[in-house]
Amino acid sequence: GKERSSFNPSLRAKFIEFVETLQTKDCSFLDKTFKDFDFSNLGQDDFVYADPPYRISCGSYNDGKRGFEGWSEQDDLALFEILDELNERNIHFALSNVIEHKGQQNILLNEWRQRYHTHFLNANYSNSNYQCKEKKTRTVEVLITNY
Repeated sequence: GKERSSFNPSLRAKFIEFVETLQTKDCSFLDKTFKDFDFSNLGQDDFVYADPPYRISCGSYNDGKRGFEGWSEQDDLALFEILDELNERNIHFALSNVIEHKGQQNILLNEWRQRYHTHFLNANYSNSNYQCKEKKTRTVEVLITNY
């Protein structure tokens, strides 16, 4: 956030350590949407972490501008279908999202999550550069897992 962060020697050292650690791992990074990713290559030893745009929140990436496609109910449903298929194949996943924000409910997510484990997160963004003007609204953030 403004006047709270800077690129300093400590942060530089952490970035270098991170890159060095990545170079010792069998990792790959892809620039694809979840709809374009080939999940058929995954097996039971793999893990999928999904952190999509939170459709009912006020993130700038939700509006379809600034190089982002936006996020809709159809995107939620498509992602849920993929995660259900992964579950049927015994592939572990975790999904971050919000089920309530500023009085809005994500009804689709709330219904879908019932078949999995929901972990309620105690997140506090009061000291962040969060894009919402109303800081004192209730947000219920969750991590949904199939394990």
